[in-house]
Amino acid sequence: MSESRNVVIVTGIPGVGKTTVINTAVEMVKENHDEDVLVLNFGTEMFEVASKKGQVEHRDEMRKLPTAIQRENQKLAGEAIAEKAKKTRVIVDTHTLIQTNNGYLIGLPEWVVRAIMPKTVVLVEADPEKIAQRRQDDPTRARDAQMVDTIETHQQMCRAAAVSVGTLTGATVRIIKNR
Repeated sequence: MSESRNVVIVTGIPGVGKTTVINTAVEMVKENHDEDVLVLNFGTEMFEVASKKGQVEHRDEMRKLPTAIQRENQKLAGEAIAEKAKKTRVIVDTHTLIQTNNGYLIGLPEWVVRAIMPKTVVLVEADPEKIAQRRQDDPTRARDAQMVDTIETHQQMCRAAAVSVGTLTGATVRIIKNR
């Protein structure tokens, strides 16, 4: 039976190095298989939805939107990604959990992953101290500060969320340590 799924989700917490891992994977696919892969950032897809609705002007404002609005934007972004994946292989760069004013919002809820139907979920993890340092050194984003023990808990919760995606969709789950 051939696999018709065209989506790999690469996930992890902010500052873990997802984008670096994705860029390396895209280069390897191009080099080894002469194939292009469309990389979509789920937050950017959500931002496009929210900005078209006039809800935000900057991406970092999205996590401060009411949770119900964030959920609706997730759903619309997931559907848009699923549509794009009908034509090409896609890697989705996203967060497993998003820290909001009300606690963690699941970044890959059931209505999103059932729309996308990923082949694989890749969870990128790193040493919590290194993540804290990366966040502190990143001038391009307005990130919320987190203590090292909070980062460790966040990563553990992401493991559970990644396994949940696999349970809901039949996707395989792989953990990569970004050293």
